[in-house]
Amino acid sequence: MSWRVVHITDVDKMALSLDNLKVKKGDKEVKIPLNEIFSVVIEDLTCKVTGRLLVELSKNNILLLVCNQQHLPEMTMLPIQGHCTQYKRIKEQISWDEERKQFMWKRIIKQKIYNQIMVMQKLHVDQDRINKLNDLLAETELFDPSTCEAQAARIYFNSFFEDGFRRRDTDRVENAALNYGYAIINAALTRTIAAKGLIPSLGIHHIGERNAFNLSSDMIEAFRPLVDYYILKEPPEDYLTKTYRLNLINLLHAEVSIDGRQQTVIRAIEIFVSSFVDFFKTGDESVLKMPNMKKIAYHEL
Repeated sequence: MSWRVVHITDVDKMALSLDNLKVKKGDKEVKIPLNEIFSVVIEDLTCKVTGRLLVELSKNNILLLVCNQQHLPEMTMLPIQGHCTQYKRIKEQISWDEERKQFMWKRIIKQKIYNQIMVMQKLHVDQDRINKLNDLLAETELFDPSTCEAQAARIYFNSFFEDGFRRRDTDRVENAALNYGYAIINAALTRTIAAKGLIPSLGIHHIGERNAFNLSSDMIEAFRPLVDYYILKEPPEDYLTKTYRLNLINLLHAEVSIDGRQQTVIRAIEIFVSSFVDFFKTGDESVLKMPNMKKIAYHEL
């Protein structure tokens, strides 16, 4: 299984060399086997990339992320064909049972709230606030008519930031860090969704007409507390430094619990998406495997 996350900055050219990614800077060059690479993150907008390399990255289901001038992920490259039975998978996805969609969304919301509770406990938040989230977790129903997810998010973020904190406030460095971390996880999910032969834009709950990754937006909810916990433990400075961005990218190598074992986020995403597909095939909720933040291990660079 691929595992390397390659970060490209201050280089001249990326090209293919046999079955390797070749990175050149002046007279220096580094080669990395394609079969070891999970994703490539390009922050150097002057870097030249050969078309032949792009084709091989696609063939190997390697996620390519290109960042903008603010260093935030701007573009994702995904293969047109990601699975040997893609047509069959797409037909199945289009006809997924509506009740199963609603059940899955309920499970995702409950796992998100549970993982938020785990973060609050790790950071020693007041027990009254934790109890409120436990109540919302128990009250979560199909279609979430009581808006338990939104209520939990408000209590959760206000436990760490002052009242009036808004996720849409683009001037706050905390939001920039959260958005960067979420974008990395979202892209990794999208890559795996495409590799399974599914359409990333066809969600079970998110239906944004301008969102090309609605299904990723559904699945990421259970992973968001992983990013939150890192940023709350290691707050960013006044801006996102290169080292801080690298540590956010490296969250793909953090470890979480899933299916009773500690796994990297890359592997947890693979397990979760596979179980997601299996659930819609069988309707058996016991096959579902979701990330659990009770035990988290980060590996900083």
